[in-house]
Amino acid sequence: NRHSHHPTINEYTDVSDYRYALDAFNTDEEKCLETLRNVFGIDSVSAACPPGLNCSYVAHYGYADMGIPIYTGDEVSDKIHGRPLGFCNVYSLHYYTPSLENMLFTADEDYLHKLLDLLATRETAVLYHHPARAYYCDYWDGINFKRKNTPEDQWKFSPRRTEDEINRFFDNLALLIKLFQEDPRFEITTYKEYSKKLISRRKITASHLPHIKAQLAEAFFPITTPDSFRISDIFLACCDLLLGKSDHECEKVYGFLEEPYAITEPITVTADDMRESAEYINRDGFLPDFIYVNDKKLGPADWMRAAIDIIMGAQEVTVLPSQWQIAVDKVPGLDFKYKGTWVFCENFEDKYLSKRQRLQSWTLRLPKNTNRYFG
Repeated sequence: NRHSHHPTINEYTDVSDYRYALDAFNTDEEKCLETLRNVFGIDSVSAACPPGLNCSYVAHYGYADMGIPIYTGDEVSDKIHGRPLGFCNVYSLHYYTPSLENMLFTADEDYLHKLLDLLATRETAVLYHHPARAYYCDYWDGINFKRKNTPEDQWKFSPRRTEDEINRFFDNLALLIKLFQEDPRFEITTYKEYSKKLISRRKITASHLPHIKAQLAEAFFPITTPDSFRISDIFLACCDLLLGKSDHECEKVYGFLEEPYAITEPITVTADDMRESAEYINRDGFLPDFIYVNDKKLGPADWMRAAIDIIMGAQEVTVLPSQWQIAVDKVPGLDFKYKGTWVFCENFEDKYLSKRQRLQSWTLRLPKNTNRYFG
């Protein structure tokens, strides 16, 4: 709604109370949605593109609840291959960098052909542009909102580009669009149309679990075969299957608000105790930090591993200490630290935000039948 005006989304959602942060987000962004409805006469928005690095986990969940399926410009994204990644119930698509204004003032036709060759290797190609920079040399927010709100009567103005530069930009933009239109490797679409291709019904049954267990043993990371499953999907499926349901339909998921517990020594649990513990697990919000099975304390990853074996037929399982977190350093944007970056204020502590962003890793979803990793 207010772009880089402080406090930005990241700044005002860096609080311990998630519901407070979400309410503040909803109040702020609903103003923007109302403006879009009034100005354009639309009834829905298909993508959100907040200002640089404002990728709060609260915003992800908030946009999903608003019915906005795509978060573009998200740091948690596949910047190499352009795959759409699920994260916190939205699909993350990052635009290709550099921006159009950083290419089209100096580009020639040979450069544009090479750009198309590069973009043709990606599953999606999103190009971005700051419209004012077709005419002016710098970002308005970079000049006036870096670290603080400059009063409007003190705003500095960016130098205007020459008419030759402006004409060259728009000539190259027209040529780029023409090249895309004529190139059979590309289909020009909209976020609204593309999002329809991303939505699919996914179910987990007991028959999936041996394959899922094998993949988790290979790497504790999201699953891509026989379908696209998040770790949170698998955890919630274990709850349903333990309670006697025939399948689990994958819907909205959440990660953690606090770092979850993990066992440090082997723990043995029985099938009956595991089924009883499943009855008390909240399946509609953030996942529990720990779970008691009878009088034994397990972490959510420990509990899930035991549940898989029991659903597969075991009556008693000894769970060994193992990792609970996916390899966040392997996921672009998940191991991010926001403090001191971009235009954020000096008093932005990043006390909760970066940590909680990583704690949503169990909501990461990779496209079906694609590489489970990045690079």
